Amino acid sequence: MSSGISFSGLSSGIDTDSIISSLMQVEAIPIQRLQQRQAEIQQKQNVYSQFRTKLQAISSAAGALNSATAFNATKASSSDTAVASITATNDAIAGTYNLSVSKLAQAQKVASAAQSDTTTPLNKTGKFVVNGKAVEVTATDSLKTIAQKVNSLGVGVTASIIDGGTGNAYLTFSASKTGATNKIQLADLSGDSILGSLGLLSGTTSVRESITNGARSLTYAKNTDPLSTVIGDSTAGAASFSINGVNVDIDLSTDSLQTVANKINSAGANATATVQTVDDNGTTKYRLEIVGSSGTPTFADTSGNALSALGIVQSGYNNQLVAAQDAEYKLDGVSLTSSTNSISTAIPGVTLTLLKADSTTPSTSTLTLTRDNDSVKSKITAFKDAYNDAIDFVSQYSQFDKDTYASGPLFGDQVASQLEQDITSMMFSNVPGLSGSYTNLTTLGFSLDDSGKLAIDDSILSNAIASAPNDVANLFKTSGVGSTNDIQYVSSTSKTAATSSSAYEVNITALATKGSYTGEAAQTLASTAAETLTFSGTMVGSSPYKLTLNIGNSLADTVAAINKDSKLKDIVVASIDGSGKLLLESKRYGVGGNFTVTSNLAAASDNSGLGMTSAGTAVAGTDIQGTINGEEATGNGQFLTGKTGNAKTEGLQIMYTGLTTGSVGTIALRKGMGAQTSDLMGTFLDSLNGILTSTDNALKDEFDDISDQIDDLNTRLQQKQLDLKDKFARMEQSISTLQSQGQRLSALQTPSG
Repeated sequence: MSSGISFSGLSSGIDTDSIISSLMQVEAIPIQRLQQRQAEIQQKQNVYSQFRTKLQAISSAAGALNSATAFNATKASSSDTAVASITATNDAIAGTYNLSVSKLAQAQKVASAAQSDTTTPLNKTGKFVVNGKAVEVTATDSLKTIAQKVNSLGVGVTASIIDGGTGNAYLTFSASKTGATNKIQLADLSGDSILGSLGLLSGTTSVRESITNGARSLTYAKNTDPLSTVIGDSTAGAASFSINGVNVDIDLSTDSLQTVANKINSAGANATATVQTVDDNGTTKYRLEIVGSSGTPTFADTSGNALSALGIVQSGYNNQLVAAQDAEYKLDGVSLTSSTNSISTAIPGVTLTLLKADSTTPSTSTLTLTRDNDSVKSKITAFKDAYNDAIDFVSQYSQFDKDTYASGPLFGDQVASQLEQDITSMMFSNVPGLSGSYTNLTTLGFSLDDSGKLAIDDSILSNAIASAPNDVANLFKTSGVGSTNDIQYVSSTSKTAATSSSAYEVNITALATKGSYTGEAAQTLASTAAETLTFSGTMVGSSPYKLTLNIGNSLADTVAAINKDSKLKDIVVASIDGSGKLLLESKRYGVGGNFTVTSNLAAASDNSGLGMTSAGTAVAGTDIQGTINGEEATGNGQFLTGKTGNAKTEGLQIMYTGLTTGSVGTIALRKGMGAQTSDLMGTFLDSLNGILTSTDNALKDEFDDISDQIDDLNTRLQQKQLDLKDKFARMEQSISTLQSQGQRLSALQTPSG
């Protein structure tokens, strides 16, 4: 068994291990050279990675200049920032406004009467409604647990506890949003009249939210589900109320908003009930509206508190800490209101935040919007700085020491040289198709210093931005100009080629059309039953959309209901055709605007006449068809886009609104310096075919190839080491044998004593 200890040259006296080690060191020199080359490759890969980051910064800065909004920057200021603050987007238009604020928007807050403490069970049972959702109270509930139950509803009301000591505890309700329309709705539903017993509600009721000659309810997600489901009270059942003294019986466990409306309409109470759709931040909701034939009706709950639960009427509050209130203000003398103090609709592109008000002597401030030339200059300067940073980087890694002949990884590098040549040539060439005083960067004050970096004459640049902002914008951004108003440039990509001396011809072979549907029958009588229309198709979305029409509707009423519906008004137009039938037309051109519509009723003279089977006249919308510059294009509505692979027009999108076909005009595409630079950076940065990607792949392949060579050399060295050890071992064995033989011969020659 080997002990792990070896002795070389025992017979020869030669240190064979040292000899083998020295020989192996000499043999390993090629491997060391290859490893050194790998280290150089890794260094170059690391430098290229940093170089990519520098080029991405140039691309980003250039992209920021390839946008119309980059040159429309607006600066906003308020003369009294204690009264209002103001911010503006690039869409804002310069101007001056006189602001006066008489009221700030407030969120309502109400409180209970003083209670003994916050944790003692109240020994009350029953249910109450908060913003349309039921809360069940048990005998063991305290102020604290009631607050927790309310907060778990997520209905835009926060319940809080104020603990002032024994006999001085309060339950408060605060609206999460400001404004009169966001006031809190509270109503006792059943049991011990929880809210009334806590001193929150008084006994008097009034219309909660008035409309012309009537009242409206809270909004709900469904208009066909039972009201017990809608408000979250599975035990709710029979209830009754009166309108103008006429009793209406309903059942909350089975009646929906729509069937309640139907029952009111059938009661002969001189009032009309309808279910209206409401757009709540993109979500369709429903509410009940009740309008009197001669003024606002009288309302009274007789059992079940249904009107109070639905928010038609509201009991008064005994202790209102803060009233729900809209902001009231004037802009240049025009009276305006807002449910919030942050207002983004009064001045396009501007967000105005009201901070101070006085109803007696309104607080005032002067709002000023001016072109933000400094913002434009900063974007142009950022472009220059990004380029110079890349040049500094190339210079840093291209150094050469004439004494040691050591060089940086980018010294003589073809990629770095190509970048400098391409971008310098581009920057100081005229933008094709651009005329006027500003056609290249030198006209804006750009120049190259002795180190090859960009410099800008600030006075020339500032004057250009101030005196000719549109010309400066056109020098940087991509723009397209149609030969007629019917041809509009929309967008392009880096694959789209700018036009040269001649613009691209637009040839239309088929116009875009809109989809439509005409009902089966003409409606000549008022409807005798509630009717539900179901809209489906690409235009509507992934889920069908239902609209319920009220009993008693004329065809004109149905047209009005569709055209003012919160969702349908944006996607279809309803009208009555020449034969008295309901006509629905998509608002969107092309296949994407197609839809289907059916009714739950067979077409008849006493309903919409649309029918149950789409047996009316349907016309499918079609997309535009044509070519740009003789190259294939894809139509989408009125938009025509050059196909992938086109030599000149790939990604070029235009909009054609004309009514003729054939050769309808031309589109000229001009790419400014921002677009050209972004396109150039793309040739370097593209993750599949970019120059840097190809170079990095080549370096990786070289590194891997060297690794294979090193592995092969190591294998050969290991074998050579074994061979040398074997040869030296045999040599030692031979020497040992010879030595033994010599010793025996010597012994034979020695005379015996």
